[in-house]
Amino acid sequence: MDIDGKGGFCAMKRTFAVLLSLGLGIGTLPASALARVAVNVPVDSHYYETIDKLSGMGYLSSLPNGARPYSRLQMARWALEAQERAGDKPLPGYLAADLADLEKFVAPELASLQDGQAASDGFQVRNVRVGTGYLHSDRFSYGDRRTASEWAPFAGNNGHKKGRNDSLYGDVEASGNLGHEVALGIRGRAAWDKDNEGTASLEEAYVKTRTGAWAWEAGKQAMTWGQGASGNLLLGNGMKPLTTIQAHLNEPIQAGGFLKFLGQVDFHGFYGRLDGDRAADAAAWGRKDYDHAGLLGLRLDVTPASWFTLGMSRISLLGGHGNGLDSHDWGKWTYGHNADTRDKWDDIGGFDFRVRLPGVQFYGEMYGEDQAHGMPSDWGYRGGVYLPQLTRDGSWDLVAEMAHTNQDWYVHGTYQDGWTYSGDILGDWMGNDARKYYARVNHYFPGADRLGLYYQRTEKDRGSNGPVIQELGLTGRKKLKDALYLNGTLGYAAVKQGNKDHALFAGAEVEWEM
Repeated sequence: MDIDGKGGFCAMKRTFAVLLSLGLGIGTLPASALARVAVNVPVDSHYYETIDKLSGMGYLSSLPNGARPYSRLQMARWALEAQERAGDKPLPGYLAADLADLEKFVAPELASLQDGQAASDGFQVRNVRVGTGYLHSDRFSYGDRRTASEWAPFAGNNGHKKGRNDSLYGDVEASGNLGHEVALGIRGRAAWDKDNEGTASLEEAYVKTRTGAWAWEAGKQAMTWGQGASGNLLLGNGMKPLTTIQAHLNEPIQAGGFLKFLGQVDFHGFYGRLDGDRAADAAAWGRKDYDHAGLLGLRLDVTPASWFTLGMSRISLLGGHGNGLDSHDWGKWTYGHNADTRDKWDDIGGFDFRVRLPGVQFYGEMYGEDQAHGMPSDWGYRGGVYLPQLTRDGSWDLVAEMAHTNQDWYVHGTYQDGWTYSGDILGDWMGNDARKYYARVNHYFPGADRLGLYYQRTEKDRGSNGPVIQELGLTGRKKLKDALYLNGTLGYAAVKQGNKDHALFAGAEVEWEM
């Protein structure tokens, strides 16, 4: 809902106008963003943990921003930075093993950076995962009271919820370059369990190319915007990947001229359409919505120093069948003048950040679901701390965070299914008027093995005495041999919603990297 008829997000939109002009000019600059196009690394890859650990331990000179997925070429650059830093600061054994795995994973891109030649990275199978599990639970999933979404303990990425009793699934990812300037990524999944029965889906499928410094993508793939460890308020990967068209810089680039103070700059924009049955779903529970509503996202990341990165984002839920925007409406959208009645769009916008200091990182997300007097309002926030070296060698680390939303989050008077896609919230499944507490400790063993223990408490729909979910889990990863891993999870969850429901889960997964 928009609570003020004029001025909303004006300051942010003027900022984006300047930044977009900056981005358009960047293509003429001689910079590393003119490198060839490379496929993306799926956002649930364990190599993101490796990048985070290398960054926290001081082996990366640059600071990764909050727009994921990263490309294989970006990860190769960080691997090269870590190699160079390790010459002066030897890596602990466990981290040396992780870096060696990363180097092998991006070997073609790493070779191209080292010898200056184009990478020979053809289309191939990259990853195969086969997993099984057992969930003993009172219920399969729970409905959200104010949005057309469902949630469940131990929910996975890409909208997957674990069915009760036995389950089995397989996941295959293939990607690579087709020629010099075209890249393709495909990921498929098949699964069976009692509640979901048999399913087979094309999880991700996209094509990527570039012109100058700009990369262009079309298709579906998971994306996350933000800095959270337990989720992202604005755009998360708890939902099924959305089909979009995207424009972004091929790689972050150094700003020049009078804007040099911005440091490294990265820009992302996308547009996609949501479900085609939103109107029928809303009517079934006495509400109203519009089929194929659009989702438009703009994000700019600036990293003015090696210790600080800031992301500014705006996502708009807009239009839909029978609710289209005319030129006058688009003018209002551009300048932040919202309708006093029957809004044709809803915005979430604001910023996220990460501060990297020796031995500690602080991060946060601050977004407004509404707008008033030229600025976002009805704020939601996430704040956290990452301690990469609980012990001197970093073999123990800790992350702790808290997140909060108010009663206006993810709901809207026009789009009464809320900020949802295919039954899942676009951002954090905690929903509106909620609070979440999360803590995780990891222990790293030699040879790329690790154990993690986490605790999460989520208080949903707090103003109406909504459910309280407490979840405790033990996770592990063991390298069986070269490119073959065993992943495991053991967890317990309690859901207090009037009565108390209980859930126990045990799962194992074999992962093979090519």
